[in-house]
Amino acid sequence: MQKEISIEELKNIELDLLNQFHNICEEQGFRYSLGGGTLLGAVRHKGFIPWDDDIDVMMPRPDYDEFIKYSLSHDVPFKILSWETDKSYADMSAKLYNLNTVLEDENIIEGNKIGVNIDIFPIDGLANTYKKAVKKFKSTSFKRNLLIATHWKHYFRSKTHAWYYEPFRFAFFVLSRCVNKSKLFDKIQKKYTKIDFNKVNFAAAIGGAYREKEILPQDVFTEFIELPFEDCNFKAIKQYDKYLSAIYGDYMKLPPKDKQISHHSFKAFYKGREEIND
Repeated sequence: MQKEISIEELKNIELDLLNQFHNICEEQGFRYSLGGGTLLGAVRHKGFIPWDDDIDVMMPRPDYDEFIKYSLSHDVPFKILSWETDKSYADMSAKLYNLNTVLEDENIIEGNKIGVNIDIFPIDGLANTYKKAVKKFKSTSFKRNLLIATHWKHYFRSKTHAWYYEPFRFAFFVLSRCVNKSKLFDKIQKKYTKIDFNKVNFAAAIGGAYREKEILPQDVFTEFIELPFEDCNFKAIKQYDKYLSAIYGDYMKLPPKDKQISHHSFKAFYKGREEIND
């Protein structure tokens, strides 16, 4: 029988993955930053948000592409699930995962393909003015929502959206059963990757959960400091206050107790000895 991984063990495995990722980025000169709730956790808690159990990092598009290429051409202690490694995985971010673990996810198709993981979000260039950046971002909103739904095994209620959004989620789920997600992803990806990240004034994580809130001046994503996270130090954007304020508002204030919950839908297990050797 497989041994289920506890929350603390899960965090330790993720932290180990983050250290492996950090070491490669340091050696190769790849730019990255802690992102989303992980960056918030570093600033507010100096580690994981107490009720959270995942790790997100973000990379400017040029560095993201180079990191994926490096990981596919070198002997690394993890595996990558991304569009480049599996065309059936049509997602705007990549997952870096532990080989000796496996997930069982009740809602997400790809959850059963991988082990304990961290998410890597590319930061794509958008435009030279905020107004044009928002327009560029919104131009694929419908397609991105549809793409997200293609990953669902079945329709399920969201833990983060308000109840009145559920009819829209259900509609996207129904429509998603009728589309080719690889072609859909390709259309979205090409729209942004043809933009030179280094030559525009505004950028965002297209696959981020916070939508237009993530659209910020490009230089927010290109200047870095180090912040402590669980007794280690990792890269973080220097202008983290601007980023966190845009996404969370008063980010140092704790949310209500009923919002202090984990949002994942999986269970994690250690692989059996015979599976590890496969």
